[in-house]
Amino acid sequence: MVTQFVFNVSTQSGSATKMSADAVQASASNAFRGITDAKLLTYAETTSGKILPADKTASKIYDLSYVATAGTLSSTNSRRVLEMSLPLQTNTLLFYGRAPMGDPYGGYTNPYDCYGHMDVYDINENLGSADFQLGQRVNGAKYEKFKVVENLFAGIMTMLLNSSLPAELEIKANEAPAGVANKYKYNVTIPSGGIFWKDYDKIEDNVRINESPILPGNERFPLEHKLYTLYRQLTTVRNAQGELRAGSGEAVLRMAQDLFTVLNEVRCAEPLNEAETVAKYLANKVYDRMRLYFTADFNNNGAPITGVAFLSQADIVANYLSADEVATRPSNSDPNDKNVWPDADKLATISGYVPADFPFNFDLPRGATHIAFDATKSRFYYPQTFNVSGMGVPGTGDTYNAQSYYYPAELMYFGNSPIRTSNSDVVASAYPNGAGTADGQWDANASWGSNWDGNQVAAATRAVAMTYDINYGVAMLETKVKYGATTLKDNNKHVQDLWDDGIENDSTSEQDQDITVTGDSFKLTGVIIGGQSQRVGWEYLPVKVGDSFKYGFIYDKAIPEAAQAIPTSTPNYTLVFDNFHAASESGGIYTPENTQDIVYVALEFRNNSGKDFYGNENLIRKDGYFYLIGGLNPANATNTISWPDNVTVGKVPYFIPPYTAAGGSQRVPRVFIQDFKTTAEFVLGVNSLKAAYLTVPDLRSSSMTLGLSVNLSWETGLNFEDVILGGGSQ
Repeated sequence: MVTQFVFNVSTQSGSATKMSADAVQASASNAFRGITDAKLLTYAETTSGKILPADKTASKIYDLSYVATAGTLSSTNSRRVLEMSLPLQTNTLLFYGRAPMGDPYGGYTNPYDCYGHMDVYDINENLGSADFQLGQRVNGAKYEKFKVVENLFAGIMTMLLNSSLPAELEIKANEAPAGVANKYKYNVTIPSGGIFWKDYDKIEDNVRINESPILPGNERFPLEHKLYTLYRQLTTVRNAQGELRAGSGEAVLRMAQDLFTVLNEVRCAEPLNEAETVAKYLANKVYDRMRLYFTADFNNNGAPITGVAFLSQADIVANYLSADEVATRPSNSDPNDKNVWPDADKLATISGYVPADFPFNFDLPRGATHIAFDATKSRFYYPQTFNVSGMGVPGTGDTYNAQSYYYPAELMYFGNSPIRTSNSDVVASAYPNGAGTADGQWDANASWGSNWDGNQVAAATRAVAMTYDINYGVAMLETKVKYGATTLKDNNKHVQDLWDDGIENDSTSEQDQDITVTGDSFKLTGVIIGGQSQRVGWEYLPVKVGDSFKYGFIYDKAIPEAAQAIPTSTPNYTLVFDNFHAASESGGIYTPENTQDIVYVALEFRNNSGKDFYGNENLIRKDGYFYLIGGLNPANATNTISWPDNVTVGKVPYFIPPYTAAGGSQRVPRVFIQDFKTTAEFVLGVNSLKAAYLTVPDLRSSSMTLGLSVNLSWETGLNFEDVILGGGSQ
């Protein structure tokens, strides 16, 4: 039997909703994007006038496909009329749909960054198997390539750090590095066992020994001390204290530029003795090795090195890595190690790849990769599992990797509603106009005439309407950022106290730097939302993957330009899944945890302040990127949720999952609730920068020099005249 079927889409339910306001239909002024991949499921429940409280096999499923084209619905006309046949005794309907993908905007080439992406969008008659999964940004072959690039960087840094001079090497006093005026000055033969860079950072019983490896019994000489400081800064990563050392291509280049600069100072210096002659020779050895992998604006006068870049595409750099001294590689590289030494076959898979843009050109945040140092194996490596500063779900003990970053959710729709029926023919213009009209709203009972007196499809039924609005099936985070003060403090005192063993009290310590901020000082470039379940079920609530939930991070990098400058003049919108946390489930009905999860949000900033500053445990370079983390605790919200099923008399209710067995809402406050907008205004407070992640080693301290000038003329002292010999006064 063919009947008219009509439904209404709530276009302004108080939920502004994603990345740009237009992409998420953030207000009534934003054009409707349409609904595609629509599904309608029918049910004959034992009691009419109720929603479906738990998953159940549908009596029939309809593929409505592209049910509403862009621009066809608005705040004043948000209903859609269809001609279709519904099974007899149908009294409850479920509706699913999503907005069609548009063209990318804002300079982005990947539409998923602008509109979100689902890897799985699966609805069938067996409602319990309904599956919606956030799109992974990196997986499969793409993830394997990602790991090869990490291993390439780790291999380069390991080769540099393991540079050495072989035993019996003779350094000639009349020789010098190519183009450098200052010669080695002293004849030296390298002792048996050779000299490794790490020999300048001698440790006994966990205590660093300040001793020259060439002239034992003497403290390190100035050029040796520079090499020692470089090695110590590069290899000391305070993981236990929460330091995350940046491992992006951009960060590697910043480290390379600082490393080049200090090595160039040493290789161009005039040595004072045999020990400094060896330091000069080793510095030149490391410097030349770096030139296998990096290009720069080189000089031979000891001045800072600028313009550092990778020599060419990744496969060219990789060829040099494969050909570099095999003896310099860690002897205990384990083929079963997660971070195996990159072999030629694997390196060949990154042909044409531009390493400087890693991992941003994998659609990942720069903070998705970080580098560490294994002192036992004397090698750098990239941890393959990590918990980014506790951004995961509290109490789960989850670990994460690059595959744990997802695209934002798509703009998705969900309707769970009983029906109204009429035995009369109804012309399309006679239906209530929709959610936004003042004179006849869809959810007002008075908007419907007396001929709409049924709630179940019968033989005589001529028109069917969903009683409740169709609403958004996803939640939305509105992000704003502002300054809490015009002058912020960095973490300089803490970091310098850690590095300087001679500091004994606060009176001699360095103090924190003052960073005076303006609208251009920091730029919001990304939003990372933790604790997101990759998979949700039929009511868009988290469900398990196998025996456990799979949590990860939504990364939103399509930040509107007006939302980037701080304080933000325009909010940033990100679509996410509901983060309801159930303690148990029975018969499809959830029992919620008494305390719902804190959601941690990391904001990615670019340091445009013009100053380097110290973050959590190390340095944030100017023009570099860093992260600050904030927690959204539902217990600390500044408002009380007004649940939409608690409506005024005369209007129909609307129930938000999770449901009660009787078919109502459980009304569990949590950070993200589907069809709700969560507003968060983050503040860069006076001490916020002290917690900034990701860092790079501060190699600048190694470049300190002492300038001496000898004046061979005598200055005028006291003048004495007419001094009487013999002590008398005359």
